[in-house]
Amino acid sequence: MARNLSKRTKIDRCRMGRSLLPSLRGYRRDWLPKDAAAGVLITAIAIPLSMGMAEVAGLPPIVGLYSCVLPLVAFALIGSSRRLVIALDASTAAMLAAAIAPLARGDSARYLALATTITLLVGFILILAGVGRLGLVADLLSRPVLLGYQAGLAVLVIVTQLPQLLGVDPQEGAIVGAALRTARAVGWASLPTIAVSAICLTGMVLLRRWRPSWPAPVIVVAATTLIVSTLDLADSVDVVGAVPAGLAHFRLPSVGLRDTASLFIPAAAIALIAAADTLVTARAFAARNADDVNANRDLVGLGAANVASAVSGGMTTSASAARTAVAESSGSQSQLAGVFAAAAMMLVLLFLTGPLSLVPRAALASVVLLAVVRLIEVTRLRRLWSIHRSEFGIAVVTFASVVTVGLLPAIIVAIVLSLVDTVRRGMAPAEAISAFLERDGHLYCDESQDAIGATSDPTVAMYRFSAPLFYGNAERFRTGIHHLIAARPQTSLALVDASRIPFIDATGTDIVIELEREYSKSGIDLVLVGLAGAARNTLDRDRTLEALATSTTSTSVSDVENRGAQIGDRRQARARRWESG
Repeated sequence: MARNLSKRTKIDRCRMGRSLLPSLRGYRRDWLPKDAAAGVLITAIAIPLSMGMAEVAGLPPIVGLYSCVLPLVAFALIGSSRRLVIALDASTAAMLAAAIAPLARGDSARYLALATTITLLVGFILILAGVGRLGLVADLLSRPVLLGYQAGLAVLVIVTQLPQLLGVDPQEGAIVGAALRTARAVGWASLPTIAVSAICLTGMVLLRRWRPSWPAPVIVVAATTLIVSTLDLADSVDVVGAVPAGLAHFRLPSVGLRDTASLFIPAAAIALIAAADTLVTARAFAARNADDVNANRDLVGLGAANVASAVSGGMTTSASAARTAVAESSGSQSQLAGVFAAAAMMLVLLFLTGPLSLVPRAALASVVLLAVVRLIEVTRLRRLWSIHRSEFGIAVVTFASVVTVGLLPAIIVAIVLSLVDTVRRGMAPAEAISAFLERDGHLYCDESQDAIGATSDPTVAMYRFSAPLFYGNAERFRTGIHHLIAARPQTSLALVDASRIPFIDATGTDIVIELEREYSKSGIDLVLVGLAGAARNTLDRDRTLEALATSTTSTSVSDVENRGAQIGDRRQARARRWESG
């Protein structure tokens, strides 16, 4: 009995091991030094970037550092991606600021409580989405939407960081007005601050060009901090100021139910952006390394990371493609790299907060500036213009929406535009009247011939429809068949190449039935060729259409003739029922 109990305990432990830390499956001991080195490098880069992203969100820089401890551990325990690094993101940081600034009304304590609340809501939404297997929801954000959104976000963040780069007072209000007011304030700019900004920007650009493997943000921030400290420029250059030492206190926000309800929609928008960014990044790096990822599990892991961030004094977190690339280049093999990074950040918070107080805010703004400039992917936008003008238009409208109406409304506008464009293309599918040639007793579609009358038999006509047959294009389908029959008066057999119709809805089914009944009166047989998948299943469930379809794209002449005979028999039976009725 004791042996059975021991065996059962081992099984339970094995199951727990499979449910937690999935990235450690097949872990090898020689990977440990690589993960440790990657973790230290992630922390070194995270210090300036996380402090800068907290500034973008309107929060104290220490909040950014708190966000780099427990969230990494939470995702490591649950997430499926081996190499994905959880960090602060410019998108979610800017959206957080846009959502809570109007509600905070200038109260810093209330601002922090609202930030914690929205982070908690984002975490719960992501966990529910993952448990409910809604990982595909993130696909609503198409690539053109993301390109336009990222470009607009970059402009938004750049405008908000310009005052820090110039040493002038921050400008409130809409993005265009804030940019104009910042331009007018250039005459009062601080020369020492501009010098620090110039050193940081120049240093990072040169290091990325000449030494791309070096952590450029860490080097330039450390160098400018040393300059400010040595030359005693703390009075001339705005610095971060006192950074509290120690770890964050665990707490829940004290925000009323009304404020929490008003934050739900912004939280859902942030969750959607975070989910899309995380899943796309996870898939990209998994494909590069032949890894397997589970989208729903990664959503739960990201949700847990945001909940952990909320209760430990942090802010909304997401995936970081840049830091994931750094970790990958340094040999990261699993989420243990994130655990090592969290441990290193704890050491920074406990023992190294003193030097952080002298970090120039201009240096952090420079790091943020170069980080978000890379979001404007000119090459991909140019390629989009060359291959899909309508999708390029969606990217431009998304960009304009971000700049003019704000981040949250822009997401809704972009998703609606993408859906409208998808429906528009479905309503205007590729269609052709093609040749259907007989060879070796079989009928084949000759796609090189789209001219009317190209078939070897003038009594056989073929119509190809390359889209889902649904309510939006069902009438177009009917019109195409009508034109085919009208152009070929000798037609006795109308074949529809349905191999490119992925599914048929109720309206499409009714249209097919109506066409068959209409042409049966003229002695024309209508046969659907090549149905498969969901479209075939729909017709199989509808006995009225069962005799109208063949199962392959290559159909024998005798099969078509037999199908025509079945149609004729069914017509006669239906006529007898009508007469008796």
